[in-house]
Amino acid sequence: MKALLIDTVNKEVKQVNPGGLEDYYDLIGCDLVDIVTRKIGRKYYDIICDDEGTFVEDPLISAIDDIGRVMFVGNLIICGKVNSEGDLTDLTSNDISYIKKRIQKLDTRMHRDLLMLTNCNYC
Repeated sequence: MKALLIDTVNKEVKQVNPGGLEDYYDLIGCDLVDIVTRKIGRKYYDIICDDEGTFVEDPLISAIDDIGRVMFVGNLIICGKVNSEGDLTDLTSNDISYIKKRIQKLDTRMHRDLLMLTNCNYC
């Protein structure tokens, strides 16, 4: 599956091709993942995230909504919405460009130059 990884620790965004659950754990760096649908700008995507990311000390913010509220912390894998069989789908090249335009380097009180997905909202 062609997806986009926002790596908060290494401060990079890159295309990845995870093959399943073990790859999700490795790429996100966690033990429990969740897959949720969110609206990014005007389009809908599925996001694989650390389900327990907010329980760690000093989590790194990786996504905020349109008014700056925290939506996700830690590494994120963004992919296309699930198909009729329930499988996650590839991002297109246009999707990748669209999402990258909404990733910015932002500062918090504790951290500088965090890569954050902006304008990420509940559906």
